Amino acid sequence: MQKRKRAKAGEVYAYYIKRLKKYCAYQIIRVDKEDICYLSLDYLASEPPDADSLASLQPYHLDSFRHHHSIEKSLIANTPVPRDYIYIGECDLKSNDKCSLYSADWPRGNSYLREERWKGFGKKYTDAYKKYINSGDFVNLHGQMIKKNLGGLKDSLYAILTEKDTLDLFPCITSASVTGYSKKLEHWLCETPLLTTIDLKEAGVEILDLSRTHLAHLELNLTGVTTLKLPSSIEWLKIYGDINENLQIDDSCCKENIDFVIVLDNTPIKRYGLKNVKIDSLLLGNCNVLDMALIAKYFPEIEELIMYGNPGNIINFQAIENLHNLTYITCSNLFGYTASDMESLQKLPNLCEIDFDSIPKEAGTYLKKFWKNKLDKMSVTRLRDDGWLQENLHNPLRHWDGSEFVPKAAYKSALKCYKETKKKLLLATTKTEAEQLVIKYTQHFNILNAKYNEFIETDEREDIFMAMEQLYDECILHSTSEAIEEKNAIISLEEIWDIMDNKRDDW
Repeated sequence: MQKRKRAKAGEVYAYYIKRLKKYCAYQIIRVDKEDICYLSLDYLASEPPDADSLASLQPYHLDSFRHHHSIEKSLIANTPVPRDYIYIGECDLKSNDKCSLYSADWPRGNSYLREERWKGFGKKYTDAYKKYINSGDFVNLHGQMIKKNLGGLKDSLYAILTEKDTLDLFPCITSASVTGYSKKLEHWLCETPLLTTIDLKEAGVEILDLSRTHLAHLELNLTGVTTLKLPSSIEWLKIYGDINENLQIDDSCCKENIDFVIVLDNTPIKRYGLKNVKIDSLLLGNCNVLDMALIAKYFPEIEELIMYGNPGNIINFQAIENLHNLTYITCSNLFGYTASDMESLQKLPNLCEIDFDSIPKEAGTYLKKFWKNKLDKMSVTRLRDDGWLQENLHNPLRHWDGSEFVPKAAYKSALKCYKETKKKLLLATTKTEAEQLVIKYTQHFNILNAKYNEFIETDEREDIFMAMEQLYDECILHSTSEAIEEKNAIISLEEIWDIMDNKRDDW
C-alpha cells in the first residue's frame, strides 16, 4: 500500500464538499512534530483551483452567527494528509502561523457549509441576529422578563408562548428542545429560517409533518408516530423511543444525502421507508445484538459506520465486506467477533480510518498488527479479555476501565463504592437510610476528585449520576420480587438528585 503523504508548510489542498457540490481549499501554514496549522482559503467552485491561481487566493473570512469577518485557522494533529484531499501546489503563506484554536481532525468543509447556509437565511434575519446576540435587552412576555438574545427554545418558554406570539421577539433562537408537537411550534419552525435544529422529546402525534420547515438537524422521539415527513433542508436525522416497526419516513422532499442515527434499544434495523436520500453516515447506538447482515441489506451505500454497544454483540460481522463504499468505522463496547472476522475489512477498497474501543482482545490485536501504517488514521484501544464482558455487563462505570481521562486507582475505588452502595441500598427500608447511603456515595466521589487532580468533568459527572440512577432502579424500585411504582418508593429519584447536587463539590 502506498505510503501516505505528509503535509508541508505552504502546500495548498482542495477538498470536495458533497453537500455543496463544490471544492474548497486549505493551505498548510505550519508543520510541527505534533501539530499542523491550516488556513481556509477563499475558494468555492465546481472545479478545484489550478496551481497558477494559488498566488491570487486570499484567506477565507467567517461572518456567520458570532463571527465578525474573522479568518479560519486551526491546529490539528500531525497525521498523514487524507487521501480524499487533492494536492494543488505550493505558494507563499497567506497568513502568519500564530494559532490558538485546535480542531479534532482535518477540516471537511463545515465552515463553508455554515457560511453558505447563513447567506441563505435572508438579510432581515441575519441582521436581527447580529443586532441582538450580544445585547442585554429583555422582552416582557406575558408578565415575564426574558432575555432577547435567547439562543434556544426550551419547554419553559414554549409553555409561555401562545399561538399569537411570534419568534421574531427572539431573533437569536437557532434551536428548539421541547416536549410535544403543536400548531404553534409548526408555525414557528416554518416561519423562522434560523431555527434549524430541533430535539423533540415527545411528539404526541401520529403524523409528524416537518416538510415545510427549515430544519437541518432533527433529533426525534418517535414514540407513537406512524409517519414522519422530512424537510428538504435536512442534513442529520436521529430517531429514538418506542419506534413503530411500520414507521414510514417520507423523504420525497429531500434531494441531498443525510446522516442517520438510530438509538436501537429494542428497535429493529430498517430503512423505515427512506428511499429518496442516500445515507452517508449511519450511527447505531444502544446496541444489544447487532446484525451486520441487516446493515448491509438496508444501508449498502454508507461511507461511515458508527456503532456503540450497550454493551452488546455483533453477529454476522463478515457481512461488512458488502459495504463497498465504507471509508470509516467506529466500534465501541461491542463483542462476539474474532480476528478471523476482522479479515473481512481487507475487502473494503476505500477504507481510510478505523476507531475500535473496548473490543475483544484477539480482534484488537489483529487490527493493530495488520493495519499498522496502512490507513489515514487508526485507533484501537481498551482491548478486553474473554471474561471482561461477563464481569462488567451490569457495571455502569465499565467504560472508566482503561479510560485516558480516569486514573486506574480512581476507577477501582469508584467501582468498589458502587458495589458497596448497591449491597447496602438493597437492604434499606427507610428514607433516612437511603439518604445516608446517597450522601456517602456522593462524598466518596468528592474525595476521589480531590485526590486524583479533579478528573471528574462533565462526562464523568453524568456517569456518576447515571450509576446512581441504575442503583435506584435496581435497589429501590426492584428491591422485592415485584417492581413498585416510584410514588410508593421510600425515596424518589428527584430527591436523590437534590441530595447529590447539595453534597457534591465543584464537579
